[in-house]
Amino acid sequence: MRKTIQLLLITSVTTCLALAAWHGYKEPKIEFKETVKVIPPEKVDAHVFLTKWQLTKMLKTFEADAHPADTLKFETVVKSDGMGWRISSTHLARGAEPYPIPEGKYFVIDSSYVDHSGDFKSCVEYAESYKNFHDYIVISAE
Repeated sequence: MRKTIQLLLITSVTTCLALAAWHGYKEPKIEFKETVKVIPPEKVDAHVFLTKWQLTKMLKTFEADAHPADTLKFETVVKSDGMGWRISSTHLARGAEPYPIPEGKYFVIDSSYVDHSGDFKSCVEYAESYKNFHDYIVISAE
């Protein structure tokens, strides 16, 4: 009987200690830090539908004596649609502000050779003066 009481006493003490330990146990808090980084794509294909009237309106923003190399900056809204990205033509045709002529060295090229080199304005002038005879394009040297 004495062994039974000892066994009962040891079992009771062990149970009380186990319950005290279980009651004092708290689950560790695990914190997650989530970092979202937006990386813009290098190239996005977009399209715009313009009417002849909108194009004419945009071209009229240039002065009559504007140089062929003069540039204008048109701001617009780009929205995603089922076919990719769409540029809003209504915002695009609303107005423009002068944009500086790019700096650096440029080339006027034909289908097979470089015909002229210089700054952007002189290359555009050269290409414009021979537009009836050649299909020139102006590209950056960089």
